Parts: sequence; C-alpha cells; structure tokens
Amino acid sequence: MKKLILSLMLGVFPSLAFADCASLIKKYDAPDPAAKTMAQLERWVARKVEDAADAKELAQCLIARAADNPNKSQVAGK
Repeated sequence: MKKLILSLMLGVFPSLAFADCASLIKKYDAPDPAAKTMAQLERWVARKVEDAADAKELAQCLIARAADNPNKSQVAGK
C-alpha cells in the first residue's frame, strides 16, 4: 500500500511541475531553452521576470532543458 501511494505521488507531482512550467513559459513568452545556454537563460529570467516565485520556478524549468545542461539526457543524432 505504501509503495502504491509513493508511486502515485512520484507520478503525479512531476507532471504537475511540468504543466506549471509550460504555463510559465507561455505567460512570459520564454525563449526555447534547447537553443540557449544556462547562463543566457538565467540572464533572460533576471531581466524579464519580476515576480520572484515565478522567476525561481521558471529558471529551474528552463535550465533543466538548456542546451548545455550536463544533466540533460542526450539523444544520439540530435
């Protein structure tokens, strides 16, 4: 029972985080993170987003998808 609850929580919360991320990207008309470096995305967020909570969330979201993020999974040929 505990494993079921844990797996449901892990399955639901990341999807909610990405849904929030997509809405923030749309709200602020953010650049494509795959075409920008982490530093460029950090500068963009610092200049364009005034709400601190949104800025922190959006920066984390964009950096996770950044072109030079070493933690991003790479696909051969892309």
